[in-house]
Amino acid sequence: MEHRLKTLYVLWGAVIVILWTAWRITRHVADGALPSPSGPIPWGPVVFILAATCGLAGPILYRTYFAFVCRKRSHIDPNVFMRFERNLILIGMASLTLAMGADMLAVPLFYRAGSLLMALHAVYSTFPSQNRLALDRRLFRVGGCAVKTPPLRVIHNSAEGR
Repeated sequence: MEHRLKTLYVLWGAVIVILWTAWRITRHVADGALPSPSGPIPWGPVVFILAATCGLAGPILYRTYFAFVCRKRSHIDPNVFMRFERNLILIGMASLTLAMGADMLAVPLFYRAGSLLMALHAVYSTFPSQNRLALDRRLFRVGGCAVKTPPLRVIHNSAEGR
């Protein structure tokens, strides 16, 4: 499962970075042939707010929703957990796509940099590392592997008890 999630993560990230790089090269080589989008809509704040929503609030809200839906189950099916992790990665990649869009729309530097920072946070926090997946598996009780904790045993070491 971890390998499939990392493959998806790298694939989506590579596609976005390749498209972004191709756009930047084309814009640099064309040198003015591509019109810079300008219009009555202030794209900067719109793209920044969307990137913040996808990069910061999106993963938190989605994890909270998943925990709420699965709160009464004794265990979660591994396929459901896999879909949850895949969607979490895609939410993070949406933020990276919005940062790319901010660059393509030539928004002011403040909003472009803010969108990029949101995207970097989302990409970092949704990386499917082995430790995070193990923690999530244990937290959400994936595959019935919930381990019951042994009862607390108190041992008295007093002089009276000997």
